[in-house]
Amino acid sequence: MKLRHCFAAVFTTCIFFSFADARERLSFNSDWKFFLGEADHLAQMVGFDDEEWRVLNVPHDWSIEQPFSKDNPPQNAWLPGGIGWYRKQFELSAEDASQYVELQFDGVYKHAKVWVNGEFVGVQYDGYTSFYFDISPYVKEGTNLIAVRADNSLQPNCRWYTGSGIYRNVWLTVKEPLHVENWGTYITTPKVSNSEAQVNVVTTITNRMESYSAFTLYTEIIDSAGEIVAKGTSAETLIGAGQSVDVEQSFDVFHPKLWSIDSPQLYTAVSKVMVAGEVTDTYESRFGIREIIFDAEKGFFLNGENMKMKGVNLHAEASTFGSAVPAEVWERRLRGLKAAGCNAIRTAHNAMGPEFMALCDELGFLVMDEFVDKWDHPQFADPYFGLEWRKNFRETIRRDRNHPSVVIWSVGNENYPAGSQKQTEGLELYCDFVRSIDPTRPVVSGMERGLDMDPTQKVDDILESTQHMDLIGMNYGDQWVKRIGHRNPGKAFISTESYTYYGSTETERWAHVERSPWFDVVENDHNVGLFLWVGIEYLGEIPAEGPLSWPEIFCWPGHFLDSAGFRTPMFYQYQALWTDEPMVYIGVYDRDTYFSKDWGAPVIMGNWNHPDGTELDLVTYTNCEFLDLYLNGRKIGRQKLADFSNWVMNWYSVAYEPGTLRAVGIRNGEEVCSFEIRTAGDPEQIELKADYESVSSGDIIHVEVQLLDANGIPVVHTDRELDFKVEGGEVIALDNGALTALDEMQARTRRSSFGGKCLAVIRVIEEQVNLTVDSKGLKAGTITLP
Repeated sequence: MKLRHCFAAVFTTCIFFSFADARERLSFNSDWKFFLGEADHLAQMVGFDDEEWRVLNVPHDWSIEQPFSKDNPPQNAWLPGGIGWYRKQFELSAEDASQYVELQFDGVYKHAKVWVNGEFVGVQYDGYTSFYFDISPYVKEGTNLIAVRADNSLQPNCRWYTGSGIYRNVWLTVKEPLHVENWGTYITTPKVSNSEAQVNVVTTITNRMESYSAFTLYTEIIDSAGEIVAKGTSAETLIGAGQSVDVEQSFDVFHPKLWSIDSPQLYTAVSKVMVAGEVTDTYESRFGIREIIFDAEKGFFLNGENMKMKGVNLHAEASTFGSAVPAEVWERRLRGLKAAGCNAIRTAHNAMGPEFMALCDELGFLVMDEFVDKWDHPQFADPYFGLEWRKNFRETIRRDRNHPSVVIWSVGNENYPAGSQKQTEGLELYCDFVRSIDPTRPVVSGMERGLDMDPTQKVDDILESTQHMDLIGMNYGDQWVKRIGHRNPGKAFISTESYTYYGSTETERWAHVERSPWFDVVENDHNVGLFLWVGIEYLGEIPAEGPLSWPEIFCWPGHFLDSAGFRTPMFYQYQALWTDEPMVYIGVYDRDTYFSKDWGAPVIMGNWNHPDGTELDLVTYTNCEFLDLYLNGRKIGRQKLADFSNWVMNWYSVAYEPGTLRAVGIRNGEEVCSFEIRTAGDPEQIELKADYESVSSGDIIHVEVQLLDANGIPVVHTDRELDFKVEGGEVIALDNGALTALDEMQARTRRSSFGGKCLAVIRVIEEQVNLTVDSKGLKAGTITLP
């Protein structure tokens, strides 16, 4: 492929494409023109003057760039929606314009209308489903124009922040008319063992020519080291003009490297369409070899190993990035969750981007892939859901079905109460449809728990509605797990959404019992696992009134990672529950700060700077048999983990004195781990730590900023304004984990710390990057990469 810049008649930058290979897939993210607002009714036309429009690259979220206002809906974090237009010019050679040309959008929010050279191509109403169009009839040799109108003006249309615009990647693919269909391979592994695995590949071949053709399909299975471990060629097949055929192939892979959460091994199927000995198309599909079993009595098995899903729910945005989230940001966040012992993700409540799904494969997460939130809610359901749900479900399944991480499909979230006729009928319709496309994975829904009532009647209602699910999927239904198991429903249970800290009783939802729902998982074999609400702090879903309303932009404090990706006390509580590596954590209860018990947890501070003599209540988390607590080397006491049913060790009325508070974990009589918090002085210096030591142009790196006192002790109790200066790169985000509507989300040179910390996200431009972070009266921090 060759790239060169040229100038169109209106002197805008465009790109010339020349495709030498049978198929070429090119990023189509650069050099878009953008206008915020309703443009002239001729904005889709080739001759329209867009000289004054803003030039930008996608992914792009225009909502996150706008000011906060109380006039905007709290569901959308006080940010506006609106209408936006995008235009992009490009050129094609005569040869390429005569080929099959495909334009793919990984995500546009929302109601996207697409034109090519002034001709209307199509519309995609849902804002989360990836979609593509055959634009072959509309392109020509020379200059071409794509125009996109995104309409997110109906507000609010979702319960959380959605972002607006072309917020995911765009791709242009040119290929021969005889080719593998987009997302056209379906790879399954029906027989798996350590010695041998069967890999079945069904490949959809499409003929866009005006005459029939004869072809063969040659497929290679390649392991992660690049070795061909299996290969085969199909019999010659005749395909008519405008037709598609499925070619079925089966391969034996000996001594396979199985995909698992601890060793996520991946393979690639390379499909080559051959005509008269010549390759007309090459298509690659990544997959994993693994076996999943859901047993009604014993729960979940991966490759024969019985395990629990230690999951969290995640939304699709990332703080200052809005919904236009770089893959590197997701990688850091997912690695942060993995460190807590998390092994499962529910994509709440929509399809995530392709890069996110690829990371789940690579990092070893089990995924509940959810298609939609509401089916027909009067305010928060898409009014076009009934028109295009089949297409959206089908395309998401086709896109994601080869991901080994995807182990469950979910058709919705909290639509109607358990036992209601609409819930039961809806589940029958949607679950049957999904199974008709992919019968290899169970289908569930995050079912609404409904009103409090007699537990026996409640279980009757649950079993009535879940008869059409393959698992009993339930939001906040952990308290009924044991009772459901006693009814022997013939299918396993999975908690699709659970509180992190406070629980319910069988008869009262808001009982606020201090008991983690994780214990309902480990105490019931038929309980597959849970997905806690929520893994990472997210924008929106703000109450219209009350202490958690304006100027707050993030809600529900029971998360593992804050908006900057820093660990919270909840991270450590579940690290104790979910991991075996010895760990311990210590914190101080903040009894003065308000929190909601509904989805929240007690507020915990991580500092040891308090007025002398103050009596403080402490909390410690550990997975060790015993925990010893020391203050300035003096032993305060020892506590035994088995004495705390919730694994939350409390220490009451500890008299504060400056120095070091240290917790030590004990196993088999030996000290195996420790954690301490220390009294810090005033900030004197700034420490910088990057997540990568070696970088190259185009990389995105995260630099954590920490205030230190003169002795190098982390300062947590006070904060400073920080100034950022970078050479050889650009700052694309600054976050401290505590932003509000009073902050500037797009700040790139100054941000205050919070809890002594801040995060800078840098895009590398040159071979070397220098970042300096300064604050008045402090020794500046400097880091140079590589």
